[in-house]
Amino acid sequence: MQSNRRPTLQDFVDDEMLRAPLLFDQVVDAVLEMWRKAIGHGLRHGIDAPRVLQSHRGDLVSEAVRALRQQVSAHRGPAAAVPGAGGPAAPQKLELSLIDEDEVAADIEVSRAIERIKSMAEFELRELQAFTSALVGDFNVSKDTNPFRPEAYVRALWQGAQTLPMSRGGQAALLHDAADALAKTLRQGYAAACSRLEDQGIEPAVYRTIVVSPATRGGPMHHETAAAQVDVSLQEIRDSLPMPLGGVPPLPSHAAGPRIDHQLIDLLSRLFDAIQSDRSLPPPCLALLLRLHPTALRLAVQDASMLDDYDHPVWRFMDRLAFCISTAHAIELERWLQFARQLVDHLVADGAADVARFQWALERITAYERHSFERALLVAQPEISSLQQTADPAEQTLDIETMDTVPAELLPDDATITPANAIQPVVLLPGEHLRAYLQGDWRLMQLLWTDRSGETWLLRDAATTRHWALRLRAVERLAAAQLALPVRPRSLVRTAADRMLRSMPPIAR
Repeated sequence: MQSNRRPTLQDFVDDEMLRAPLLFDQVVDAVLEMWRKAIGHGLRHGIDAPRVLQSHRGDLVSEAVRALRQQVSAHRGPAAAVPGAGGPAAPQKLELSLIDEDEVAADIEVSRAIERIKSMAEFELRELQAFTSALVGDFNVSKDTNPFRPEAYVRALWQGAQTLPMSRGGQAALLHDAADALAKTLRQGYAAACSRLEDQGIEPAVYRTIVVSPATRGGPMHHETAAAQVDVSLQEIRDSLPMPLGGVPPLPSHAAGPRIDHQLIDLLSRLFDAIQSDRSLPPPCLALLLRLHPTALRLAVQDASMLDDYDHPVWRFMDRLAFCISTAHAIELERWLQFARQLVDHLVADGAADVARFQWALERITAYERHSFERALLVAQPEISSLQQTADPAEQTLDIETMDTVPAELLPDDATITPANAIQPVVLLPGEHLRAYLQGDWRLMQLLWTDRSGETWLLRDAATTRHWALRLRAVERLAAAQLALPVRPRSLVRTAADRMLRSMPPIAR
């Protein structure tokens, strides 16, 4: 007798996990066929590669299924991932290892495969997201409810590939060659999952409102690296704003002080509204910036240079405040917020508007940044000492021309990996930040130390207690694939002005 019970998300997960072994088997079959056809034309990652893959396919599939199950559980929360887990894991000391080009070659292939799936199965992913949202009652589709995202499958396949007795380059080559097959198989699998859920009576949420922005592909938005190009001053934008109907009413005869500048009030209100709508800023940071609105308005009335210079101390203070909070290490965030609240309290305390106060506050932030960096250096001193004792630049630096573990198959037509002479140098100073794709995740990191040659970097992960040691050429490899980008302060007011201009008629100049 058929049950009328409404299926749950757990039912969907259980059903999809039963199908996972066949999915990975189909991908292995596609790679085997590709490799066997290529033997006669020279298989650069080893003539025995098909035999090795065939012999160990069971291990690969088993490990991939295990890794997929683990990631699906982690996506649904700590309680689902580890029975009895009651909160974040305690910090633990991780072994420091030096990451070079061989390691990041795999990261590049993971990112490339994820992008390929998202591009090929965009519609199916949107539709499945609508169904999984309905399963959990999220009919507004307010969060990601699909546990079987492309990232989960790609990382699971990579885990399985690492069971093969091949070089790291050969394992990465398998992931490269499997990308298209995995994308096609997942596209069919996503579509089939939607059909099964529909047959079970699940009505999808309003998936037509879900839009996958092209800017989100290949990793998070790197807004810090893309400064808005605004070629007009705030004063020019102010002058272009319409006057209120009936003109500006005159001040009463007994009133003192400057005339009410309604255009200025309108300008500042629009600018702060645009800043408040910036989803890349943490909510606590937005609350602090909003408190500065009245003080900034009073100062703009007194100091016309605020509208002529995007680098005015008021704007630079806001930029630095937002940057420091956004890049603060997880264990230091609360201290940063407390410090920032004290600064803002001082700036708005008595209603006075003074440029010198903002300059002083900017200097205080700079000093606190320096103190935080010095504290991080002290914590990392054991790792730095270890790298200093063992680091021999002549041994640690690999010439790309001599890399025999990254096969030609890892140099695709779209130039995911570029030749040595095409890689642009990455310039980053100690204390500055970098966002990079490492070991399957986007990570925000701060450069703590480089050796004398500049070839070995030690970075601090902003979200964990881990330190990362990378060779410069590994960073350059990632940068060439747009998987490592410097993170620097951006002008909030310039970005807000850019948003305003996009919604206004062109300014006559």
